[in-house]
Amino acid sequence: MAHAVVIQVKIEPDSDREHRHSILNDFVVPEAKALPGFEQGIWMNDGGGTGTCVVLFDTEDHATAAIVPLTRPGGPPIISSGIHEVEILGVGPHQIVPDPRAEVRPFGT
Repeated sequence: MAHAVVIQVKIEPDSDREHRHSILNDFVVPEAKALPGFEQGIWMNDGGGTGTCVVLFDTEDHATAAIVPLTRPGGPPIISSGIHEVEILGVGPHQIVPDPRAEVRPFGT
């Protein structure tokens, strides 16, 4: 079974969206993808001040080791974080009507 690192962070809703995206795309995503055992991840923003990321790893050891680099100082304040053993039931394209207040930033290997 895969192991998911789930992290929720506080995001200022009025902060510069382009700046947040550049930090995510230029630093956070490449660093996450370089972690041992990385399988896939998704970063989401509810538009109301909470960001959530779910990053899947192949083993519990890899997920545990990823907590520190994924929550390092200098990032947004951490609301919660945890590791969960998960079964992947399916991955594929979705038909979603986007909420203009929400951001969804999927990526995978």
